[in-house]
Amino acid sequence: MRHKLQIYLSYLLIFCLLVFISNQVIHAEPVKVGVSIWTGWMPIYLMEEKGFLKRRAQEYGVEIELKKFKDYLASVQAFTAGELDACAMTIMDALPPADAGIDVAAVLVNDFSKGGDGILVQYGIDGSNFKGVEILLEEFSVSHYLLLRYLETIGLTERDIKMKNTPGDDAGRAFLAGNAEAVATWNPHLFLAEDAGRGYVLFNSKKIPGEIIDLVVFNNKRLKQNPKVAQAFVSAWYDAMEMIKNSETRQEAIIIMSDLAGAKPAEFNKMLEGTDLFLDPQRAIDFLNSEEIRKTEKKVVKFAQSHGLINDEVNLKYNATVIQTVRPMK
Repeated sequence: MRHKLQIYLSYLLIFCLLVFISNQVIHAEPVKVGVSIWTGWMPIYLMEEKGFLKRRAQEYGVEIELKKFKDYLASVQAFTAGELDACAMTIMDALPPADAGIDVAAVLVNDFSKGGDGILVQYGIDGSNFKGVEILLEEFSVSHYLLLRYLETIGLTERDIKMKNTPGDDAGRAFLAGNAEAVATWNPHLFLAEDAGRGYVLFNSKKIPGEIIDLVVFNNKRLKQNPKVAQAFVSAWYDAMEMIKNSETRQEAIIIMSDLAGAKPAEFNKMLEGTDLFLDPQRAIDFLNSEEIRKTEKKVVKFAQSHGLINDEVNLKYNATVIQTVRPMK
């Protein structure tokens, strides 16, 4: 009997050691979250700058490393390659990683584009003579998707116009320099072109509300290993939202975010006008649980399949339970 008890205690000790070692491995390896410059993701930079992310990580007993990318698509590719555990990306760009076999789970809605993306054209161009126009845009991006949504409204298709594959920022700069008759790009290029009298916004994301959605997605495998990582990250996001909402701290937040985005505070305020930030946790919970996000997913899946971005119909996961764990900062 005594011998059996010793064996039992030995197994119990080994089990406890394995659990301890496993937990140490999980905590020792920092979770890498990718982000790039975009108006709706600047609060993530604010989270780091103001120490919200560090404090929340300490509170939850996790380590989070923010990996900043100059090139947005490079961050998506890094997530797809397994080099990141989580990444800020649009709902459309979350599809190829899912198609590649990654179990993608959206845990946070950052914003809707509500005028922050658009089609700039020279004066004299409109829907009646858009056929045959050459437009600069980044192929297979949200700009490409936006163009197709506009073409639907005027009864045209991609075959009716000429597309020149150009990164969005380069397209915006080309338009401002007078070297393009039409471009699909985003702010600040949209309002800078209008302010300079170079042209006007023919169509923008206000016309397709809730279709260009910015998210933070996790590799669900990593999320299941340690849900506290996502809880810490999401809590820090809402700490930043509180700073932005509070009239006493909003201006400081704008100055920090505009500086990190390479813009002037006045310009950044204009950029925010075209961005519908999800300031309230309950709104994000409701949206992640809604049919609306699934309807949008079907639209972007159709686009992605028709352009060879994905092979199969994929389904993203929407995990609203992480936001439900948000609690006030201690």
